[in-house]
Amino acid sequence: MKVSSPVGDFPFEPLRLKAGAGHLTLEGQVGAWPARVEFTPGDIVALARAAGARAAVPALATVVAVSLARRWMRHG
Repeated sequence: MKVSSPVGDFPFEPLRLKAGAGHLTLEGQVGAWPARVEFTPGDIVALARAAGARAAVPALATVVAVSLARRWMRHG
């Protein structure tokens, strides 16, 4: 993945996806810096609209499945 900004283009390396109360957090690295992106349900709906609902469904299903699996494994 790549993050583009006025100061340049930087690689984004995702490291962890965490499920929190009412949001998902994607933690990673942008270049040399730690980065975090938080998604609320409203953000996911907005992303689905921006991508076109049909294109976003597989990605959204994957995020939800990974989140639920991690939560299940953590709480046994």
